[in-house]
Amino acid sequence: MQRHNTTERRTVTVELRLPERTVRLEVPTDEYLLYSVSEQLPGYHWPKACEQGWCLACAARLIEGMVDHSDAVMYFPEDAAAGFVLLCTARPLTNLILEHHPRQTRRQMFQHRLDHRLPARRYPALLHRRGPRRGSSSHSVVNGC
Repeated sequence: MQRHNTTERRTVTVELRLPERTVRLEVPTDEYLLYSVSEQLPGYHWPKACEQGWCLACAARLIEGMVDHSDAVMYFPEDAAAGFVLLCTARPLTNLILEHHPRQTRRQMFQHRLDHRLPARRYPALLHRRGPRRGSSSHSVVNGC
């Protein structure tokens, strides 16, 4: 007797309002929004740096719906009250309407955090490098290592 797997992955509809266009996506409820959106919009560069909720790079505005931020390390009730969501640590619970502008949304959330005396960390600039450049023979020595 063959058993059929009847458990299907639950999905919700996400309307994503971007500066140039609005798109509708079907995303799974058991996956972080950042990965679902990035996978379905391969031509759109979604800012991300830490992918853990520290840097605010993936901030968006939650216009409608509910998300689960229980895995977030740096998400506060004040963020939710102000309508911000961090896509790297948010899983959708219901259909959503999200608004995102690559630079503006992050800046707004950063300012919101400063205004409410909450921790705010900027993510590194795209051209910022840590350590020596490729091909460089200079290495820094730390503690004699």
